[in-house]
Amino acid sequence: MSAFNDIANPASSGGDMTGLSSPDEQGVCVPDRRPLSLSWMTDEMLEETRQLWSQRYERDISTEESVEILQNIKRFAEMLLERSES
Repeated sequence: MSAFNDIANPASSGGDMTGLSSPDEQGVCVPDRRPLSLSWMTDEMLEETRQLWSQRYERDISTEESVEILQNIKRFAEMLLERSES
């Protein structure tokens, strides 16, 4: 099972569904398949991020928090790259 299963299918983790779904649709994303916008994140990258930042925060961080951290790092790197090219 992918680390994205809880994100892709919140009903599986006891979370609330948001948005509108067809009656036969469990969620927006197919379980075990990342949305294209997150396809660059591997399960290994998420797990390493979770372990590293859990130590730093002295508590277990969630998969959602790991995704947010990686997205912020990516945005920061993109901003630095954009600034260095101008």
